[in-house]
Amino acid sequence: MKCFPHGCLTYGQGPAGTAFSSLVTHLLAAQCLITEPWPKDYSYGLTSGDRFDFIIVGSGTAGSLLASRLSEDNSTVLLIEAGGDPPMESIVPNFSGATHKTRNAFQYYTEVDENSNKGSISEISYWPRGRVLGGTGSINGHLHMRGSEGDYAPWHLEENDGWDWPTLKKYFMKSEKMVDPLILNNPELRKEHGTEGQFVVDQLNFTHGDIVEKLTNAYKELGLTYLDDLNGPTQMGVGKIRGGIHKGRRVSTATAFLNPASERKNLKVMKHTFVNQIEFDEKTNKAIGVKVSLLYGDIETYYANKEVILSAGTINTPKILMVSGIGPKKHLKELKIKVKSNLPVGQNLQDHVRIPIPVTVDTGATQRDEHFWLKAAAQYLLDQTGPHTTNYDQPNINAFLSVEDGKSLPDVQIDHNYFVPNTSYVFSMCTNTMSFKDSICKQFADFNKDKELFIFFVSLCRPHSRGNILMRGNNPMEHPKIFSKYFNDTRDMDTFVKAIKKVTEIVNTPTLKAMNAEIKRINFEGCDDLEFESEAYWECMARTVTYNVYHPVGTAKMGKEKDPESVVDSRLRVIGVKGLRVVDASIMPTIPSVNTNAAVMMIAERAADFIKEDYKIKENKKDEL
Repeated sequence: MKCFPHGCLTYGQGPAGTAFSSLVTHLLAAQCLITEPWPKDYSYGLTSGDRFDFIIVGSGTAGSLLASRLSEDNSTVLLIEAGGDPPMESIVPNFSGATHKTRNAFQYYTEVDENSNKGSISEISYWPRGRVLGGTGSINGHLHMRGSEGDYAPWHLEENDGWDWPTLKKYFMKSEKMVDPLILNNPELRKEHGTEGQFVVDQLNFTHGDIVEKLTNAYKELGLTYLDDLNGPTQMGVGKIRGGIHKGRRVSTATAFLNPASERKNLKVMKHTFVNQIEFDEKTNKAIGVKVSLLYGDIETYYANKEVILSAGTINTPKILMVSGIGPKKHLKELKIKVKSNLPVGQNLQDHVRIPIPVTVDTGATQRDEHFWLKAAAQYLLDQTGPHTTNYDQPNINAFLSVEDGKSLPDVQIDHNYFVPNTSYVFSMCTNTMSFKDSICKQFADFNKDKELFIFFVSLCRPHSRGNILMRGNNPMEHPKIFSKYFNDTRDMDTFVKAIKKVTEIVNTPTLKAMNAEIKRINFEGCDDLEFESEAYWECMARTVTYNVYHPVGTAKMGKEKDPESVVDSRLRVIGVKGLRVVDASIMPTIPSVNTNAAVMMIAERAADFIKEDYKIKENKKDEL
C-alpha cells in the first residue's frame, strides 16, 4: 500500500496543501525559538591579567543571582562558569531529567558505603550537579520551597548576625514574584510572599487532576491537614507545590537574574571555563584572583580588586578551596598542598535521602500511545502548553508528616510519580534517573504492566548523619571522593522506618482502597526472607533502593569564627584568609526540611547585602547599558 499515489508536489498545491505545509514549516521553525537570551561568552574575549572588582566562580543558583546584584552599581564583575548555555531540555519542563547524564551536568558518584545503595548500579549513588548557566537550578525539578522558622534556628547564633528568621524571610521574599492567583487573591497567604521580585513562582500543574484529588483526599483521611500554601508558617500537612515554571518554560536564576543583566558593560561572563585554583598574595594571605583553564586548554589568570567569591556548589566549592590550600591540614599535607588555612572544608556533608515505594492502583486509566506524545510535542511547539509544560509524571502535591504528633517540623517529605498502565519509559527512568540495577528496574516495569503505578518517594527531612568530601589528588579537574554516609547515624534509620510505616498506612484509607491500592514487594537478595512491610523489611529497603534527592549541603559550614567546625563566618568570609567568600549551599550549617534551591537564593540575596555593606556600595538598580 502506498501512502501517496501521486508525487508530494501534488499534495502541496491548493489551499489545504498550503495550510498543512505551512504548519509543518512552522513546527520545524518553532523549535529554534525554544531558547533564551543567554549572555555573551567572554572566555576568549578577555585578556589574561584583566582585573575586576569581584570574581564569582560558578553561575549556579547563587552565582547568577549574586552577579546580577553586585553589578547593579558600577562594580565590575566577572562570572566564571564551567559549562555553557542550558540546552532545550532544560527550558522545556518535562525534559529536565534528560539533562542529567549529559555534558550539562558534572557526573559525580559517591563512594561505596556498606550502609546504603545495595541496589544501585555499582552500589554507589549518582549525584549530577549542573554544569550550565543557572547550575543545578537549570536541571532540577522546579520546586520552590523555603521551609519554616525552625529550619533556620541553628543558623542564627548571635544577636544581629543577620540570620534571624524575620531577616531571612525578608530575603526569601526579595527574589520572589508570586503569580499564582490562589495566593494573590488571599490576603493572609499573599502577605507571606514577595510579588515584586524577579524569580517567578507559580503553581505547578499536573495532567491527571483526578489523580491529584484522590491522592489529596487519601492524605486527609490519613489525618493530614490540607494546606493552601506549603510555603506558609508550617509544612506539616499536604498541599499543592509551586515552583519555577512560567508560561511553559523553566525559571532559573540564570533566566530571571543573569539574562536581564547581561547587557551591563560592567558584567562579563566566561563560559566553558574551569577554575583551577585561587591565587593568593603570599605576604597578606589575601585572595587576589583565579587561575583558569579555557575550553581549548589555554591557562589564564584574572585578578580581583576586592574579592573572589566561590559559588561553585557543595561539591566543587570545597574542591577549589582544598586545591588552593584551604582545608584539613592533614589531608592537604598528604596531597603536598601548601596549607593557607587549616579548616574543616569538606566535612558536615548532608543530603536528603529517600526510597521509592511502589503502589499499584486501578482507576481505569489507559496507556498513552504515540499519538498522545506527538500531539503533546506539537502543542508545546505551537503555544507552549500541554503535558510538556509540567513534570508530567509528578502529581503536583507534596506531603509532610512527623513520626510523633505535636512536632513543629516534619520528619519526612513525600513526593510522587504516577504512571498510566504500560508506560514505556518506567524501566529506563529507573535505571537512568534512579540509577538502580536492572533486576530492580525490571520489577518496577512489571508492576506497571497493565496497572497504574504510584511511586511514593519518602525522604528524610533533617538527617543526623554527616558525610564528607576528600580530594583524590592535587589535580583540580579530578572528581573528589564523596562519602554520603546515609544512615550512618542510627537515629536516622529509626525515624525513617517509623515514618515509612506511617506513610504506607495510606493504602488502607477509603480512597485508596476504592482504587485497589496495593504496596508491591521489591525482591532483592538479603531482603527476601524478611516479613513484608515489617520494620526489618523497610530497613533493608532503605539500604537497598537508596535514592538521593540531589540536595547536598554543608561542606563549608557557616559558624562562629572560633568554632573548630566553621569554614566561613556569619558574613560568609572564609576564616583565616582575606578577600575570599563562599556563597552557595555549602555554607548551610544544617539542611532545611525542604528542597534547597529557594534557600540558596536567599543566601545569595543575604550575601549581596553583606558585600555591599562591607564595601559601602550603594544600590543602584538602573542598568548601565
